[in-house]
Amino acid sequence: MKKITLIAILLLVCSMATALATSGRGDRGKEVEELQALLVSQGYLLDTADGVFGNNTEYAVLVFQKEHGLTPDGRVGKETMRALLENQKKFGAQPATRNTRSEATSQFGERGSHIEEIQLKLLNSGFSPGGIDGVFGSGTKDALLRFQRHYGLAETGVADSATMAKLSVQRGTPSSYSRVIEMDASAYSSYESGSYTARGHALRRGYVSVDPSVIPLGTEVYVEGYGYAVADDTGGAIIGHKIDLAMDSYDEAIQFGRRNVKVYVLN
Repeated sequence: MKKITLIAILLLVCSMATALATSGRGDRGKEVEELQALLVSQGYLLDTADGVFGNNTEYAVLVFQKEHGLTPDGRVGKETMRALLENQKKFGAQPATRNTRSEATSQFGERGSHIEEIQLKLLNSGFSPGGIDGVFGSGTKDALLRFQRHYGLAETGVADSATMAKLSVQRGTPSSYSRVIEMDASAYSSYESGSYTARGHALRRGYVSVDPSVIPLGTEVYVEGYGYAVADDTGGAIIGHKIDLAMDSYDEAIQFGRRNVKVYVLN
């Protein structure tokens, strides 16, 4: 029993020594990957945690050190690692590395290429998060909530495994809907129409302006050539079978122009 205990203590000391070893450019391995995961989670590194301490990782470390009053040498010793771990408390639990990312959840405050992938999947599914910037902000959380509500998933605003599995399925014309309306579609953006919808949401792709007597506000729809959206806005010229589709930029709105579309009113 004493022998087993002694071995356990020795292993613990060795792991602590490894954790406190200085990491710098050219290093590779799981310790570097875990360091990168911290930097990604805190917004200092936009690359993936690949376990290779390269130029981008060194620059991210330098920026972190300068912001936290540490010696800016681009290397991670025990002081820098201690500061990183302390700073991580602002962002929730310890971030997952690439080996555990598929089982992890992505949530508000995270940054990195994996968040950008989630944003693109949301956009392609018709639930726009706003800008595709790799930052899990309120727009991404709101888009996830709408996606989860639409598919009967737990409304957490977190990209968990069930949500990601549904997001990964290529979507097209809905198979379940209450009616289809032929409508005259135009497009608009916050550039010329103000920053908020009639229901008080920040105007972005995924919201549409309708005549509430035709499609009640709050109704989820699928618009041919546009995707899934929510009837969230109104307009003086949007009367009868007309619909105005929100875009993320003025250029997108101009490129869309005017066209006749089928609008599927979802159940």
